[in-house]
Amino acid sequence: MSETQTYISKAVRSAERPGYWKPTLTPGLIAQIRNYTGAAWSHDSKYLYYTVEWDKRADIYRLALSDRSITQVTSDFPAAPLPMIGQRPASFDFSLSPDGSELVYLSEKDGKAHLISTEGGRARRLAQGEGSQSNLAWSPDGKLVAFIVAFGETQAVAVAEPGGNGWPRLVSDTDYFAAAPRWFPDSKRLVYFEYDSNAMPSYANRLVLADLETGQTKILFDGLAEGEAYDHTPGNYAPSPDGKLLAYVSEESGWSNLHLLNLETGLSRHLVNEAAEHQDPVWSPDGTRLAYLKNQGCNITVRMVTLDGEQTALDEGDFVCAGLAWSPDGRYLTYSKQDSRTPPALWLYDLNRREGKALTGHPLGGIAQAGLVKTEIVRWQGPRGLEIEGVLLKPEKIQPGKHPLMLYIHGGPINQYHRRWDAYAQYWVNRGWVVLQPNFRGSTGYGKDFRRALINTWGQEDMEDNLAGVDYLAGRGLIDPTKVVSWGISGGGYATLRLLTGWPDRFKAGVALEGLSNLVSFPDQVDRPALYLLQDMFGVRSENMELYKERSPITLAHQIKAPVLILMGEKDRRVPAAQGEEMVEALKKAGKTDYEYHVYPDEGHGWRKVVTIEDYIERTDKFLTKWVLER
Repeated sequence: MSETQTYISKAVRSAERPGYWKPTLTPGLIAQIRNYTGAAWSHDSKYLYYTVEWDKRADIYRLALSDRSITQVTSDFPAAPLPMIGQRPASFDFSLSPDGSELVYLSEKDGKAHLISTEGGRARRLAQGEGSQSNLAWSPDGKLVAFIVAFGETQAVAVAEPGGNGWPRLVSDTDYFAAAPRWFPDSKRLVYFEYDSNAMPSYANRLVLADLETGQTKILFDGLAEGEAYDHTPGNYAPSPDGKLLAYVSEESGWSNLHLLNLETGLSRHLVNEAAEHQDPVWSPDGTRLAYLKNQGCNITVRMVTLDGEQTALDEGDFVCAGLAWSPDGRYLTYSKQDSRTPPALWLYDLNRREGKALTGHPLGGIAQAGLVKTEIVRWQGPRGLEIEGVLLKPEKIQPGKHPLMLYIHGGPINQYHRRWDAYAQYWVNRGWVVLQPNFRGSTGYGKDFRRALINTWGQEDMEDNLAGVDYLAGRGLIDPTKVVSWGISGGGYATLRLLTGWPDRFKAGVALEGLSNLVSFPDQVDRPALYLLQDMFGVRSENMELYKERSPITLAHQIKAPVLILMGEKDRRVPAAQGEEMVEALKKAGKTDYEYHVYPDEGHGWRKVVTIEDYIERTDKFLTKWVLER
C-alpha cells in the first residue's frame, strides 16, 4: 500500500504568500495603544507628572512613587496633543509650580495655557491675550510663567503672573520668532531661541539672553547673519543651578554637540565632541554633572558627563529615549522609552544602582504575542557617494525574492527614523511585507552637512537616495522588485507622489497621507509656522516658479502609472485637504481612474482617533491587496 501525501488546500497555500499572512497585530490592537511622555518631578521627589494620549485626547497624570497610585489631573480642558505615534519621541507642554501645588499646561481645547491644582479639579486661564500660548515654564520663585505667545506675525516670549486676569508682558523682539524660554535660577533672566520670522529655524538661528529687570537682551550666539544654526531645534540649552554656566548644544563643529558657556567670562568650550547629535541637556541638582540624550545609529540613549568631560553611558541599547528629567534629590532620572517591539512608557533610572525600570505602560493583551520584529540598521550609497542609513523591518521567516516592499518615507522633511515603536510598520511586516525606512539626505542625526544637503535638491536627490535603498534590498534578494510601494505622511506623502510621478516604472502602488501635491499653491494654504518651508528649500517662489512647478507632483500627474491612495485630514492646517483635492483633479485631467481619495473628518495632521486608525489600516490593506498582491 503506497503512502499518500497530506493535501494542503489552496486557501491555506494562498494564506502563506507574503502580504496575505493573517496578522496577529490587528488594527483593533494598534488603535488601543497609548502614547506616554517623560515626566516632571514634584519638588519633594514624591510625585511624577506626565502626559498620556489616546483617541484624540491627551491628559496629565500624577504618579505617586510611594504606592504607584495614579491620579488623572486634567478633565474639562485636556492637555496639548502629542506627536503622532511612530513619528517622533513625544514631548509634553506643561510646567510644575516650585511648591508643587499647581500645574500650568497647554490645552488643545482653546490653544491657551491653563492653571490647575496638582490634585486635579477645575482649570482656569493663565492670562488674557490673543493668539495661542505654548512652551510653558514656571519661574523658580513661582511668581511668573514664561511662554510663547503667537498671533498674526508675532511669535514672542512673554511672561505673566499666574493670576488668570493679567495680560502678558512681551520679552523678546517681535521682529523675530522666538521659542523655548528657559529660566535662570534667579528668576530674573531667560534664555531663548530666536530666528528670522521669514524663514524656518533649522538653518539659521540664535540664542538670546533677556534680563527682565532691565529689559535688556544680549545675543549669546548669532547665526542669522552668518547663515548658521547653533542647533537645528529649539530648547537644547539649560542654565546651571548657580546661574553661572549655560549648557547648550551647538553644531559649530559640524555635529550638534554639548558645550558649556561661562557667562561671567564669555568663554565657551566643547564638553562632548563626537560624530553624534546631542539633545535635552539637564543639570544635576548640585550642578556637578549633566545628563543628555545621544542620537547615533538610529538610537537615542541616555548619557552623563561631568564638567571635566568625563562621560558615562547610563542607558544604552537599541531604543529611543526622550524627555529627560533629574529628580530634585539627585538620585534618579526619568524619561520616556520605546523600542521597535515596545510602545512608549515612562522609565525611572536609579543612578546609585545604575539600573532602570518601567514605571508605566498600558498593559494591552496581545502585544507580547503579536510576533513583533526587531529592527536592523542598513546602509547604502546614494547619489554622489553619500552614505544613507535606514531602518529595516523584515519578517522572521523570509521567502527570498517574494516579499512586497513598503518604502516608508518620513516627513519633515527634516526628521529621522529611529529604532522606535511604529505599530503601522510592524503591522505590514506581520502581514509578510518588508518595510524600509530611509534616512535620506536632509534627515537629522547625521550632522550639519548631511542635513543641509537637502537645500535645492528636495524632490530629486533625496528621491534617488530612497530608490537606491530599494535597489539595495533587491540586491540582497529580500524583496520582489516588481511589488514596491511608496508610503509616506506629510513630507513623506509628498515624496510618494513625487516618486510615482517622477519614476513611474519603479512602483506598483503608492499611499500618500497628507502629502503636498502643488508646491506653487502650498504657501497660500499652509499654516504660519511652515509658511517659509519651500522658500528655504527652493528660494523665493516668484523668482523660482519653474522649479516649484517642476517639483510639484500635479505637474507630472500624466506620467503616473501606479494606483495611489490619497488620505487627508479635514482639519489639517499643515497640509490642508486642498492639496489632496488638487492631486485628484490632476489625476482626473490625466484620465487616471485607479486612485482612491478619502478625507477623515475631525482629523488634523496625523491620525489620532481610534475609528480613524482602524479605518486607515483596513482601507490601506484592501487597497494594497487589490492593486499590488493580486496584480
